[in-house]
Amino acid sequence: MTPKKRIFLALVLLILAALACDYLPTRTPAPDTGPTLPAEDVIATSVAATIVAGGGEAPTAESAAPTEEATPEAPPFLRIVYVKDGDVWFWEEGGAPLQLTSLGDVVSAYLSSDGLVAAFIRQYDWNNQELHAVNTDGTNVRPLVSLADFAGMVTFADAISAVPYRIAWAPGTHTLSFNTRITFEGPGLILPDELRQVDADTGTINILMPPGTAGDFYYSPDGSQIALVNGTMVSVVDANGTNRRDLLTFPVVITYSEYTYYPPVVWSPDSSSIRASIPPHDPLAAPAELTTIWHLPADGSPASVLITLTPVPFFHDNVHLSPDTDKIAYLTEVTPGAPPIVDLHIANADGSGDVLYNSGDRRFEAWSTDGEHFIFTEAGHYPKVGRLGDPPQDLLGITLMLDVSWVDETRFLYINRLSGSWELWLRELGAPGILLASSTGDNIRYSFVK
Repeated sequence: MTPKKRIFLALVLLILAALACDYLPTRTPAPDTGPTLPAEDVIATSVAATIVAGGGEAPTAESAAPTEEATPEAPPFLRIVYVKDGDVWFWEEGGAPLQLTSLGDVVSAYLSSDGLVAAFIRQYDWNNQELHAVNTDGTNVRPLVSLADFAGMVTFADAISAVPYRIAWAPGTHTLSFNTRITFEGPGLILPDELRQVDADTGTINILMPPGTAGDFYYSPDGSQIALVNGTMVSVVDANGTNRRDLLTFPVVITYSEYTYYPPVVWSPDSSSIRASIPPHDPLAAPAELTTIWHLPADGSPASVLITLTPVPFFHDNVHLSPDTDKIAYLTEVTPGAPPIVDLHIANADGSGDVLYNSGDRRFEAWSTDGEHFIFTEAGHYPKVGRLGDPPQDLLGITLMLDVSWVDETRFLYINRLSGSWELWLRELGAPGILLASSTGDNIRYSFVK
């Protein structure tokens, strides 16, 4: 190249460089290379690359970024506490398991709705248990309800002790609600039907509903109301225990055992109503008596019957309402035996659209959060995922599936029971599972928020 041509080319390059400084284009990434970066990130990246190429050190994020405060990172979607080998562990999506306690006597744990506090039960023996709490960063292990506190809750002269029975966090708070079970020398399940609370931040204990006025309890999704269920009634109170509305009374259900049956209930997503499946007075009557699905407005408006049906007795399997309360799953007996052969039905909660989905030695396990999918097993073995309109899909690699809980529309947690150990798994439809924990000791128990 002649000298004149070299000079001309250099002038052209200088002009183009000056124009580029005035008209920096918006970055358009190549396909599948990641998210689009703002122009200031493009400049910072280019500067860093130039410095490194020249043998220097790339600037840190603090020095390269603008001086305005960074936006806090959103919390992980899924957080789990679980009990393994007598201690509490915490796992959050994208992180590693963190051991929260070193006690060796924990039997169950419960995660607050903000994921910051885990309450847990320490069991010294069958008759002596305490409630404690720990922050999920591993700090501040503390007692909440002591042995002496529980001793003061005994309401029967011949009882040995009172121990925690049903436990739940009040949504959006660090208030732990619980009721108790009374222990005796002999068998039986005796519940005082009270509702107590303890503040996990201050340790203050109070009685929200005195003995004989509560029962099993279920917070509404918005946390403003509590459904109360005992052996003959479904009621609702405001979250502070006032404004009681008795929604439904029903006959005591014969259990053929030493306990009283409290039917489970499901809140509607908008917290406006409850739906409940109430078995007949005698589940083994011949001819079979009817189970009733009820719709119960939470404001105390009249209850209405959605459907009556004759499923298998509740102690074989309940009628299962979907989380949105729009669907039911239930079993009907085809032939008796050990095990019996049953038909698995899926229907709308009003009884319409009833479909006989599958038959055999079946047990329904759990609905997905949107009510589209469900899991059923052969008494825990050979689990399958079902969906109306689709054939069931096998969930391979599971020996004995226990304690199934759907996290969202496509993911679920479960315990896999092996011959010598227990495993906690997270699995997504159509994908391999993620092993979160394993133990050769007692069963792993877990609680999660999302």
